Amino acid sequence: MNILDKILKEKEFEVENLKKSFPLEQLQEGIFEKKYDLRSLYDALNNNDTKIIAEIKKASPSKGIIQENFQPLKIALEYFNGGASAISILTDEKFFQGKIDYITAVRSIVNIPILRKDFIVDDYQIYQSKFYGADAILLIGKALTLKKLASLCEISQKLNLDVIYEVHDNEDFNKGIEVGVKIFGVNNRNLETFDVDNANVLNFINKIPNNSILISESGIGSKDDLDMLVNLGVKNFLIGEYLMVSSNRELALNTLLK
Repeated sequence: MNILDKILKEKEFEVENLKKSFPLEQLQEGIFEKKYDLRSLYDALNNNDTKIIAEIKKASPSKGIIQENFQPLKIALEYFNGGASAISILTDEKFFQGKIDYITAVRSIVNIPILRKDFIVDDYQIYQSKFYGADAILLIGKALTLKKLASLCEISQKLNLDVIYEVHDNEDFNKGIEVGVKIFGVNNRNLETFDVDNANVLNFINKIPNNSILISESGIGSKDDLDMLVNLGVKNFLIGEYLMVSSNRELALNTLLK
């Protein structure tokens, strides 16, 4: 069993337990009581400037603990002050040591869109994301059938949640085209082996529809990496580990954007 399959199996078990402790009906009722302002990730990325979604991530299956002194609110402010266009928050607990509560906390101190980064396999998680204050969610092509992808996108649209649809190959990409995805995230990290190939994003740069946005995910280890892709036409990036391990995250982010 590869890493992705292991995570997805665990996630299905986790969601079934969540449904018992915090039923869907309660989530749905709670959503209408919360008055979150709308923050469009699509609008935040939809121009020709270089934009970065900066990621808050404590750990990963491939690297273990990335940041020992993990202070998500401090990190969020550093990202905001450094010029991030949005903030991504890893909420998976078992494999990435995240918490969904971080979304609500971070949202209260910044005014840019918040992306929930997790392994979403069930309608329940869409409502949960909205309840906790996410503006956008990640859906992973490798984890979803075409039918399930279409269903999750439909629910997200009803809840005014933007979707980053993560692709790694043409099979994933074609599902996104069929469903009408507007934001494609190309993961340069193979989710089955966790190996990284920065050039993977270039396989899709000329394929996405004119009204869609392309984001390069994973693999940025220096400003040279980012500049190389910018010069080839990539404008949007989701960057986590490089920023998380920086001694001065605000300066590192600001430097990448210059």
